[in-house]
Amino acid sequence: MTLVIGTAGAVSCTRNDSDPAAHDLTKSAAPSPVPSKTRTVPRAADLPKHAVTSDKRPTFGAADTMAAGYTGEEFLAGLSKDWKLKLDKPVEQEMPDGKNRTYVNGRGENGMTISAGYVDGENLSSLLCRTGTDESDQSDGFLAACTALDVTGVDHEKASSWLKQAKRETDFLYEKRVAATGNKKEYVVSGVLVSGPVVMVLHRAYDKYSLRILGGAVA
Repeated sequence: MTLVIGTAGAVSCTRNDSDPAAHDLTKSAAPSPVPSKTRTVPRAADLPKHAVTSDKRPTFGAADTMAAGYTGEEFLAGLSKDWKLKLDKPVEQEMPDGKNRTYVNGRGENGMTISAGYVDGENLSSLLCRTGTDESDQSDGFLAACTALDVTGVDHEKASSWLKQAKRETDFLYEKRVAATGNKKEYVVSGVLVSGPVVMVLHRAYDKYSLRILGGAVA
């Protein structure tokens, strides 16, 4: 790993609902299924457009390079500086398919965290941003900053509009489920945005939002 990003290094995640690095960031992470080695890439037309309960959430295969040669170095350095995140040194983790991926995790004093990764140790493949639900202004700003990922082909205006809708819908469905079940640890998922070479999806589990941006075009 040769990249240097601010005080740390490079990045890698999976286009998958169960990133090991994601689970390290907070104990309140939503439960995730074990990835299947035979999971196929979903069609964009089959992905949910509006918030759904956890039993209906979409699944994805392994994350792929967002764009050839895109390291995300400048973007991650800016994100960590603007939101006062301390990036850890890159670490390798073995995935369920037996392959290793490189990750960089970051954490701020305000409870905001990121986990980013390279599928091949060089090109950015995914970004996970987590923040609490109790400080809406900061949460909105941080998540919006994450959707501004400077990958060619991503429509940032569309991503900004999608995030506002995704947050409204997940909050509404979360409150509806809590009212129905009395369980404050409900878990809901937004509709999916497909923009250029990435997909974006917002999860809400109790008092945490998790925004996942995953490389690899859908069918």
